[in-house]
Amino acid sequence: MAIVFACVSPHPPIIVHEIGQGRETATRKTIDALAQAAREIAQHQPDTAIIISPHGPAELDAFAILAGPSADGSLEAWDAPQVTFAFQNDVEAASLIREEAQQVGLPLRPLERWRHRDSTGNWCGGLDWGCTVPLYHLLSGLGEAKLVPLSISYLPPRQHFALGQAVARASARLGKRVVIIASADLSHNLNYSAAGQVFDEKIERAIAEWDVHTVLEMDADFRQQAAEDAVPSLSFLMGALDGLRVNPRVLSYEAPFGVGYLVAAVDIEQAEEPERDSAAAVAVGSHPLVHLAREAVETFVRHDRVIEPKELSEEMRQQAGAFVSIKKRGELRGCIGTIEPTKANLALEVVRNAIDSATRDPRFLEVTAEELAELSYSVDVLSPAEPVAGPEELDPKRYGIIVRLGARRGLLLPDIEGVSTVEEQVSIAKAKAGILPEESPELFRFTVNRYT
Repeated sequence: MAIVFACVSPHPPIIVHEIGQGRETATRKTIDALAQAAREIAQHQPDTAIIISPHGPAELDAFAILAGPSADGSLEAWDAPQVTFAFQNDVEAASLIREEAQQVGLPLRPLERWRHRDSTGNWCGGLDWGCTVPLYHLLSGLGEAKLVPLSISYLPPRQHFALGQAVARASARLGKRVVIIASADLSHNLNYSAAGQVFDEKIERAIAEWDVHTVLEMDADFRQQAAEDAVPSLSFLMGALDGLRVNPRVLSYEAPFGVGYLVAAVDIEQAEEPERDSAAAVAVGSHPLVHLAREAVETFVRHDRVIEPKELSEEMRQQAGAFVSIKKRGELRGCIGTIEPTKANLALEVVRNAIDSATRDPRFLEVTAEELAELSYSVDVLSPAEPVAGPEELDPKRYGIIVRLGARRGLLLPDIEGVSTVEEQVSIAKAKAGILPEESPELFRFTVNRYT
């Protein structure tokens, strides 16, 4: 067996009766939806529940997983010491997850005992409220299931996605019925920032439509304005279900206290064991050329081998120049390409340029295996360049530019962040070509199809 069901749960302590003392009635939609989720979990008779929390021992550069034999805790920090939890930790599952994470270079630190910071910022032992609040409502559905707690990190969403993929592979090896619980509150800024409502609407729609790209690529500044703790857990969840045929259902959304609470259930319609080679945060919905670029880099970096593309689409069989850009945590990590085709087809062009971007861009050190899970890719396929009479025929948003003077030639792709005028575009392209500001090169323009 493998993953059989998944859900998203908020974690406000006020929805626990012993804490809310009647105030929890304002969250009736949430409580009812969690009861429904618990009933649906029970139907799957899980052996193991894997829960990821935003309030565990989060670190800047690593995830955490409970490796010890017991997972216990209470809500004493929230003035409800009588509410206690005692689970067996599934140490076999935890060990397999660590193995799979290590295979793809993901930093996952084992803890013999869970710990977290309480509401006052002090470290304490036991499960955090990102685990205990969802478990309070889902406990009836879990039966005798063992638990595996995980903590998010401050690493990018794509690494959380990759951790989810590692969990999926481990679950397939485990041979048990596994449910995934993603603990996540949405915006905490609904009463203070317009970004809060926009964020919650985007997330609700992304879950309902299973739009992985929106979750993984959400702007970091926008997330900060929304004051959310949902994207890491949701990225993990989507990674865990990558490659599966899923039926996501938003069971409820409400925000009675200015914080967005969303409950969702995800039915698994078809399970296939994920491939390890696609572990490094491959987003569902990415263009085949982007998948090809990623596969080329990962295979070369890990195995020193150049892949041979097979089963080419009509687009891949054509000839065209192409650039492959690689980013790490939103910052450029490499970009190399060809203005005109140099290979027999576009697939070979992308493979070669992807490897060169990772290993031969003189501005950067070569990409290492430890970095692969943090990398995102884009591919720009160039149209044939056409000459222009002057700057008035250029548009930095729409057209890329080539400048040429004798043997000196420079190129700048269109729609580059920070380049908003033709003058800036021409100046940068001239500098790249070694053409002096006072010199007048020939100008060419081209368009691109950009794939991410």
